[in-house]
Amino acid sequence: MDYEKDFEDKIEKNDPENVVLPEENEKEELYQTEELNSEILKAEEQKQEELETTAPIPKVVFRNNKKSLGKMVKRFRKRMLASFIAVALVAALIGGGITGTVMKYYGTQNDASAQVVTRYLPLDATSSDESGILNLIPNIYKIVSPAVVEISTSVAYNYGYRTRGSGSGFIISSDGYIVTNNHVIDGASKITVKLSDGRSADAKLVGKDDRTDLAVLKINLPNLPIVKLGDSSKLQPGELAIAIGNPLGESFAGTVTAGIISGLNRNLQSDYGPVKLIQTDAAINPGNSGGPLVNSKAEVIGITSVKLTSIGPSIQDPFGMFQSQGTPVEGMGFAIPINEAKPIIDQIIKHGYVERPMMGIGAQTITQQDAAQYNLPVGVYVVQVQPNSGAEKAGIQPGDVIIKADGKTITSFEDLQSIINNHKVGDVISVTVWRNGKTFTVPVKLQSSANFQ
Repeated sequence: MDYEKDFEDKIEKNDPENVVLPEENEKEELYQTEELNSEILKAEEQKQEELETTAPIPKVVFRNNKKSLGKMVKRFRKRMLASFIAVALVAALIGGGITGTVMKYYGTQNDASAQVVTRYLPLDATSSDESGILNLIPNIYKIVSPAVVEISTSVAYNYGYRTRGSGSGFIISSDGYIVTNNHVIDGASKITVKLSDGRSADAKLVGKDDRTDLAVLKINLPNLPIVKLGDSSKLQPGELAIAIGNPLGESFAGTVTAGIISGLNRNLQSDYGPVKLIQTDAAINPGNSGGPLVNSKAEVIGITSVKLTSIGPSIQDPFGMFQSQGTPVEGMGFAIPINEAKPIIDQIIKHGYVERPMMGIGAQTITQQDAAQYNLPVGVYVVQVQPNSGAEKAGIQPGDVIIKADGKTITSFEDLQSIINNHKVGDVISVTVWRNGKTFTVPVKLQSSANFQ
């Protein structure tokens, strides 16, 4: 129905129903225009309802009054509000589609409502974490294990060789230098190194150091993988610790065990005095000796060396709980800190030995109890003096007791050794000696340990 044309025809025919007074002409025209707009909107609504419900469009009655104008304004506001809400919902759905990339929608023909399922993607090596949290230890193993070697030793026996034992080591340079423990190769006539790729070669002993239990070997093979050395001074208890080696020999070659750094600067007594070691609960067994202890960056931060399996009956037991028997312990492995090993390794590669300042004596500590029992002062008892050493040239004799060095009171062998280690070969230190109830001070020139190997 053409409402505008019908309205014009009525005006042309001077229909009295449509005649308005001159002074109301302007206002009436405004009402008529708004009413026409209202009727057009109403017609569109009815057409939409017909499409949805297939019902016939009801007849529209054109009314021109203020009451219908008020209703039209209210309907217009409602429609505008509904349109605004619809647009906001569409925008929200579009935004959700952009940001919710791990969400998928599932629906069936029989189910009109869609289901939203959230799927969390697993972490892998391509995630923001460079190594991938779930693959951390396997990735470290892949990086380090090719440079971990099996070391087999033999001794000469009746025109041949007899197997002595085996241990582990790791390659530190592409020209074939290998680090291991001294006790792995000590006394061996023949040393064989086997790589994880199946290659093997006879190894040459470059040098060793009894005091730190370190040794360096060398092999001549091309394309050798190497490890990266870390910084053991930055370690903290609780950090990841991974041991790679060959426990119990070839049958279990390439074994990896993981744990944490359990403690730092642990003092264990050796034949040459106390040594400071890293403690870990990563499983270490015979054959692991000389292998690397690795951090979460795949860097070697220690050389596995010792496993504590029991504490003897000398343990303090005020409550008598252990009845003078050895106490078994678990998860107490130890490694030489790599920062302590680096200068030793460098000297062995450069000289074939480790040069340390020394007095040239064999000695032992006199404790308070020893002093009271043998009527001696607390200090260091000289057991022997090496010929041509600085101590011999200074007049020190077996049976003397060293009570001061560099002006500092000496109460143990460790005290004396610490003072000597703070000097260089060729330095002269003052040493106060007790002998048969008398004391005197002599100058002692420190010599290189290489002179007495």
